[in-house]
Amino acid sequence: MPSDYLSDLTESESGLKFQDAHPLCTLDNIKAIIPDNFKLQYPEWNINSLYAKGAKVQCGGVVWYATAANTGEKPPIEDWHGDYSEQYSGSWQPYNFLTDYLTKLTKNGIAQMVQNWLTMKKSSAETKSLLERRTFFDGAGRIAAAQNNSGKIVGFEIVPVRSMGVTMKIEKIGLQMTGGTGTVKMYLFHSSQPDPIKTFDLDFTKTNGGFQWFTLTDCYLPYIADSNNAGGAWYLCYNQNDLPDGMKGINVSKDWSREPCGTCNIGNLETWRQITKFMQISPFAVPALQTFAEYPELWDIERNIYTNTCNYGINCEVSVGCDLTDFIISQRNLFADALQHQVAYIALRTMAMNPDTRVNRNQSNVSRLDILYELDGNTDAKHPDGLGQKLKKIYNALEVDTNGLDRICLTCNNGGVKYRTV
Repeated sequence: MPSDYLSDLTESESGLKFQDAHPLCTLDNIKAIIPDNFKLQYPEWNINSLYAKGAKVQCGGVVWYATAANTGEKPPIEDWHGDYSEQYSGSWQPYNFLTDYLTKLTKNGIAQMVQNWLTMKKSSAETKSLLERRTFFDGAGRIAAAQNNSGKIVGFEIVPVRSMGVTMKIEKIGLQMTGGTGTVKMYLFHSSQPDPIKTFDLDFTKTNGGFQWFTLTDCYLPYIADSNNAGGAWYLCYNQNDLPDGMKGINVSKDWSREPCGTCNIGNLETWRQITKFMQISPFAVPALQTFAEYPELWDIERNIYTNTCNYGINCEVSVGCDLTDFIISQRNLFADALQHQVAYIALRTMAMNPDTRVNRNQSNVSRLDILYELDGNTDAKHPDGLGQKLKKIYNALEVDTNGLDRICLTCNNGGVKYRTV
């Protein structure tokens, strides 16, 4: 088995291994619960296929691992007394697919641990969906309010709330244009990157000042991400020079610099208050360089002219939620104990419930009821002492350890102090 491939399974950053969580979690016992059809995921070796290094195939009932790129090189064939006709000096080495099953078991444990933890946080109102599908404004502009093109890059500057884990998502972009149809190329920049993060080609087909929505996929604007520095601003924009001939954006009469009139339009006021809790929105315009169409790059944002009463025919539907991925990764040592016992729990539960389990010498003295007892303890007792009960205590401790670490997504919800008579 290639040692470099196994390094992520044989090394533990925390020093914890799931086999140490319970005596029954041995590699032999884990191997015994691998389903008989698990090998079907590996394709049969084909003489005409080009195999890259790391490819896995079946040949002669054995799973093989490619140690080098090759084509037409057949893995060794097992002879009648269990040896192979060739040494393993070629491009193929026998592969113990227990490695892949352990990887799958570990990933299932990670997913279950994170889901359990998030469920506990949501049930205690510490984390939640913060804003669900809100548009920047309601209604549409008058056709007479079409804005003449002035050779500028125009759009919205969006500054998310400064909080780790809060992530904004643009669900849809809405356009209201007049004077023509065609493709509107929109860009999403971040102030820490010269190149656009995303580019959208929106096929606008409405005529005579119509409004059209475009659904986006995975358009997230996090506070911090791998592709950009923490904080900063996002710019959703288009170049007026690139619009189809005759097309103009229609403006909506709205002042983005202050709260809307509560007595005039209560709906816009409510939306404005909800959105501005999690982001700041500022329409802007900046003269476009002649090379922008061919080489779109972030301009000098110091040249931005903020036009608080213009929207340039753009509307957005946004959601804001808590994405705790970065928090979990950065605080992974807090989750190590829970992950160790969660993987062990899944392994033991699979041993007890999996009909494909094959009895080996380590399991011959352990019945299904014995394993269930190790998992659940004495269910008739007031305090059952099993691996499941221990795992529950670990999750309770984890909830306390992560309480109040973020002012928005991991708030401290202690319920206050209650006074009672004695």
